[in-house]
Amino acid sequence: MGDHKADKLLNFSLLLFAASCILSITAAEGALVLMLGAILWKAFTSPEGFAQPLRELHANPLVFPLALYIIAYIFSSIFSLDPEHSFSRLDTEIIKALSAVLVFSAVTRSGREKAGIWFLVGASAAALIGIGQFMYGIFKGVPGSLTRASGTMHAVSHAEIMAVAMVLAGVLIGAAKGRLRHFYIASFFILSLGFAASLSRGPALGLCFAMAIAFFLQRNARKFIIAGLAIIVLVFGASALLNKAGRERIATVTGGDKIDYTANVRLTMWKAGMDILRDYPLTGTGPYSLRRVFNSYHNRPVDGVIDFPDLHNLYIQRAADSGLPGLLALMLLLWTILKRAASSFFKYRDPYSLWGVAAFLGFLVMMLTDSSFDLPRTAFCIYLMAAMSGPAEDSRSA
Repeated sequence: MGDHKADKLLNFSLLLFAASCILSITAAEGALVLMLGAILWKAFTSPEGFAQPLRELHANPLVFPLALYIIAYIFSSIFSLDPEHSFSRLDTEIIKALSAVLVFSAVTRSGREKAGIWFLVGASAAALIGIGQFMYGIFKGVPGSLTRASGTMHAVSHAEIMAVAMVLAGVLIGAAKGRLRHFYIASFFILSLGFAASLSRGPALGLCFAMAIAFFLQRNARKFIIAGLAIIVLVFGASALLNKAGRERIATVTGGDKIDYTANVRLTMWKAGMDILRDYPLTGTGPYSLRRVFNSYHNRPVDGVIDFPDLHNLYIQRAADSGLPGLLALMLLLWTILKRAASSFFKYRDPYSLWGVAAFLGFLVMMLTDSSFDLPRTAFCIYLMAAMSGPAEDSRSA
């Protein structure tokens, strides 16, 4: 009886986490507390005791790379240019790692459908918030200005999460029937509008890459994928025609043989990051301490900020702030997530493992121009996707 109630609590906490991981960090962390409580409750009331949680922990492929990731973080923080600031963020890193462990324990194969539905509900709600921001800017904003959809995040990070959720809705369209299929179709188009309203150019390449994979591997969803991408193009085009700032944003991607301002700044930031790695190869500057030396390597402000803390490239960012050990730990973690999703896809050919492969590859492309994986909302979303892409066989009620 206790096991059944604990399983129900664990299932509820998973759905709460799936629905809130994009919308509210506090709610998502509350769901994680409930997950931990359910697991401990089951361990104390089950005849097996802690045997099952320990088996799940041992079977979780992310435990080892996450442990190395945290060790690399601590090592770099010890030698940080600002140790106090680096260690002040350690609790956030531990919570993100703990989320992966708990979500992997909570997800079951039979429970993925409900978790996916609630994730899309939360993502669609975030998309609608962003669309509202975009529309408000059009009708109530400063004339000639540009209000980008950001939901509860920065516009670029918002677009990246919209893209990840779009891929899930897209692949599920081809696998579902009846009312559920209608829900996935509605979610897909809401998320398409949410992505488009962010007017984010960087994530667009990753989205196209992910959608290309889904297009070739999920035939039943092809016309919807094309329609979703068409919506994004239309919104981008409309913003260029109707808004001066939007027109400049689209038109200045390239100008003859000149790279636009944003791209040029990123190139100089990446070069600065490589120079920092050359000078701090083993420890980096310390997590979240890049601002201490940024101005010494990049002699002009970024967005008016002299001591800018972000290099807009996850891989260079990790190398610069945590050295080569931190970069290798990150690459091992990302490779483990991708390998697990790919293995599951080749074994089962199900839409959730396809989501894990297509969306994660697209996300890795997005991280060439951003570093949002460091953010709790983004990490929660990616770990949920990783757990759902290839869970173990059911060992409890869903």
